[in-house]
Amino acid sequence: LVASRQAGQAEVASSVLHNVGNVLNSVNVSTALIRDHLDRLRSSNLEEAAQMIREHADDLGRFLTTDEKGRHFPRYLSEVTQYLSHEQEYLLNEVNGLAQNVEHINEIVAMQQNYASASGVHEKVAVSEVVENGITMNLGAFSRHGIKMIREYEPVEFLTVDKHKVLQILVNILRNAKYACDESGSLEKEVTVRIKRAGEGRVRIEIADNGVGIPPENLTRIFSHGFTTRKHGHGFGLHSSALAAKEMGGTLTVQSEGVGEGATFILELPLNPPGLAKAKSPL
Repeated sequence: LVASRQAGQAEVASSVLHNVGNVLNSVNVSTALIRDHLDRLRSSNLEEAAQMIREHADDLGRFLTTDEKGRHFPRYLSEVTQYLSHEQEYLLNEVNGLAQNVEHINEIVAMQQNYASASGVHEKVAVSEVVENGITMNLGAFSRHGIKMIREYEPVEFLTVDKHKVLQILVNILRNAKYACDESGSLEKEVTVRIKRAGEGRVRIEIADNGVGIPPENLTRIFSHGFTTRKHGHGFGLHSSALAAKEMGGTLTVQSEGVGEGATFILELPLNPPGLAKAKSPL
């Protein structure tokens, strides 16, 4: 039990590092492009032009109309202005992208710190907020592997829950969905996340992929301790997620029509933890 919980926490930490690493790849690419363009910037030619103007400051009119070099000067200034304007636009776009990537890294790290510090504490949160945080922590990997994310959210009441445990479950399921889509070899890789009501006082979060699917004989074993079909898997992720769901008074189940038919993981949770009085929640 302890090993499973630690493995679940490790999955979240691993996801943070993995996604930060993905963003850092983009940061490195942008940095290299900016450095390359600055190295090739033709500022030395502009300095030579400025020197020519200083040398002919006393007869600038004659220089621009009769001198062989001077007569080409206006056209040169027009061309270099266009060139520098184009380079400025390009570099600004790269710097803006760089700033966005750095901000994304800050968000991922801050999100993990927030969840880690809140572990074991019940908070009232919007279900979509917790789900979006889980998606954000996997978004870089989804984008890199060409997986389309589809959201189907119904309005539901606020959820009083240990956010860290929910994030642990979502990270595990979303990463499994990514692996399932990759292993399918399909060109149309999709993961659909749904939020809906599940009866009185309960909420249902579904994560469906169109990946490799699950054979019938594995449907009853997939949440068992140590069970995995991945070459480098340890079999703790889904087991620890099922335990976390149970500790919150919920359930974690899976549905699949078989190999090649994708899979849908279903997390059901009470809107209020077991033992707490039911509180009124805004829509």
